[in-house]
Amino acid sequence: MFNELDGRSIRTFQAVMEERSFSRAADRLGYVQSTVTTHIAQLEKSSGKRLFDRLPRGVEPTEAGLALARFAEQFVALSQALEDELKRTELPSGVLRVRALESYCVARLPRLLAEYAERFEEVELQLSTGFLHDICERVLDGRDELGIVPRDPLHEGLIFTPLLHEEMVWVSAPAGSGIRQRKYASYISYGNQCYYHGVGEQLLREAGHSTMAQLQMRYPSIELIKRMVQAGYGISLLPLVNVADELGTGQLFQLDLPVPEAIEHGVIQLRGRQLRPAAAAFVKLLRSGLVD
Repeated sequence: MFNELDGRSIRTFQAVMEERSFSRAADRLGYVQSTVTTHIAQLEKSSGKRLFDRLPRGVEPTEAGLALARFAEQFVALSQALEDELKRTELPSGVLRVRALESYCVARLPRLLAEYAERFEEVELQLSTGFLHDICERVLDGRDELGIVPRDPLHEGLIFTPLLHEEMVWVSAPAGSGIRQRKYASYISYGNQCYYHGVGEQLLREAGHSTMAQLQMRYPSIELIKRMVQAGYGISLLPLVNVADELGTGQLFQLDLPVPEAIEHGVIQLRGRQLRPAAAAFVKLLRSGLVD
């Protein structure tokens, strides 16, 4: 019998029990009366028992109907509990691990992180920094659920969703700081692991500055890179968003050197794995423009 039970029929049965009428039960449920009659007939067939006595002024449950009513209440309660539990799993919660470039985190994520934390208090967001290769590796092996990278990694195991285009600029110390008199100015960057580094090194060589491309200074943070450039130790290729304030106040100088086309940042996730609600909410917020 259990395998033949239908949730709609059980709810119809309960309505008839409470209304003591097929027609009133139909009105309550938004059915035509024939649908109610069919549902009760299905239950009677499954149980092999008559569930209601049809009387001139309505219906009355039989002994079998009263017995079914007790179990119907439990059935409906369990169904509602399951529905509530499934809805709960749709709410963002738990730990969300995201990895991104340090320069991107500094310039574009603070306001978004504050907004996310305010909206989704049940989520513990763990943000770490890295470079293109290791961000992809961590998403592929499941250590991070999302990564923010400076280009499409073109990996069959990853889905890349574009976010924004990043304009890059060459910067140096301002005029009068001695940088243009420095004979062997260095190329300052995050180092070989950084996507920006390789792009900048190639541009310098193509522009005839091979010596500068060979003299390299590597630092782990965007702020330290900017400080070293300001101090006159060399030049760097950086996202405009990270140096806009310094360029505006004259603390840095924009060089007339070839720059790459705008770099397309995007978020990556593991192909074939559905994003948990916490991750889906984070991606939605990323794409909403709050990072701009």
